[in-house]
Amino acid sequence: MPENEIRITWYGTASVRITAGDSQLLIDPFFPLPDSKIKLARNAFDGCSRILITHGHFDHIGSIREIVRSDTAVYCTKAPYQSLRRKGVRKENLRLIRAGSVFSAGDFTITAYQGSHIKLTLRDGLKAVFCRRARQNRKGLLTKFLKFTSCREKKEALCYVAEVYGRRILILGSLALAEHIRYPAGADLAMFPYQGSEQIFDIAKRIYEQLRPQAVLLTHFDDTFPPFSQEIDTSEIEQYLSRYTKVIKLRQGDSFTLPNTASISSHTGGQP
Repeated sequence: MPENEIRITWYGTASVRITAGDSQLLIDPFFPLPDSKIKLARNAFDGCSRILITHGHFDHIGSIREIVRSDTAVYCTKAPYQSLRRKGVRKENLRLIRAGSVFSAGDFTITAYQGSHIKLTLRDGLKAVFCRRARQNRKGLLTKFLKFTSCREKKEALCYVAEVYGRRILILGSLALAEHIRYPAGADLAMFPYQGSEQIFDIAKRIYEQLRPQAVLLTHFDDTFPPFSQEIDTSEIEQYLSRYTKVIKLRQGDSFTLPNTASISSHTGGQP
């Protein structure tokens, strides 16, 4: 890679690799379930020894056991730590952190902030369990349900700011922010996981207006864990955000190079 280049790869769900020189971070790496139309090579996450976990839900930690090697460090809070230990991940691979933790990972400086998870209503839960897709795919549904419910978030969601080469990347695993937390505004890139609520557009709009990042990468809008996920139409949020900032939407496994701040600013059309 050219000097000071930052490359971002999206694999589906909230799974992202950030590469800066010889340093790499993996965020919430997850293999789509076998009955998903989305497929990833089994070696897709190879070559990265540092993993950040935003929260403990199955679609954020369920593939960790398949990915870890002897030199892998997985940074997470207590709830996913306990879930991963139950799944057989060795404690030598786990690094227990909390909101306020600041640590180095290669050339990256990572700051963990208290985050939040998008609020799932009873209606959302019932809709997922009793939707037509779930009824049509009853085989294995109970097993999937038990897998998902065995991994709890327990209000321990984190978001991260990864700083490298003078640029800041804001990492969200769910599209929600904690109250009374002062998050850094104007990051060079923010990741927006676009799934989880029927009001997702309004939620994304409010968070953008609060954070005003120089660019937004849309994630988690895909159908990787059916029938509890679905493909989300992102056209409305793309149209809104593109008036004010750069919007990046990738196909699973594709990458882009984070532009410098000047090139992003020239794309910005104003403020909402």
